[in-house]
Amino acid sequence: MTKSKKTTEFGEALIEALEEVAAWKRGEIELEVVEYPDPMPVEEIKAIRKKVAKSAKDFERRFGIPASTLNNWEQGRRRPDPASRLLLRVIEAAPETVEKVAKDAA
Repeated sequence: MTKSKKTTEFGEALIEALEEVAAWKRGEIELEVVEYPDPMPVEEIKAIRKKVAKSAKDFERRFGIPASTLNNWEQGRRRPDPASRLLLRVIEAAPETVEKVAKDAA
């Protein structure tokens, strides 16, 4: 079986990356650390929930997002995906509209 040039280039890059990781683990080199900001911090999620509902259960009743999911987001155990973040922002901007749509969909 012959290897394509692309496979060989990928394999070489992979080996180089693994060697770099091994050198870092041995303390021989430092690697740049890049931190990305959380697109929706837990404080923002809590603020949205408190603005539109008394509790996570009330939020669930109004908008159909399970209280356990909301609790996980608020505690930082999980992060809302992009669609969920968008929904939270729409709930913040127009809670009555989202509540009506959620009830009509149920």
